[in-house]
Amino acid sequence: IDMGGGKYTWINSQKHPTLEKLDRVLMSFDWEDLFPLVSVRKLVRDVSDHNPLLLSSSPVKTSPLHNREFRFELSWLKNEEFYLKAKSIWE
Repeated sequence: IDMGGGKYTWINSQKHPTLEKLDRVLMSFDWEDLFPLVSVRKLVRDVSDHNPLLLSSSPVKTSPLHNREFRFELSWLKNEEFYLKAKSIWE
């Protein structure tokens, strides 16, 4: 499966970093027949030196909003309406 979001999934934190593609997604031909629109995208890494991979079985959206990184603001936790909205979304 071709991976979007970049070629490498691991980087060391050196002055001259080493970049590697260590993480992969494998599938059989039977699985590909069941999910012909499957895609893999490398996500932004936060803590680990590995990038997480997102496996999706639906077409990739190309809108500008799809490529934006999600950011969580701690101040949202002070707003009581935030909890109600989050609860309604997750139920």
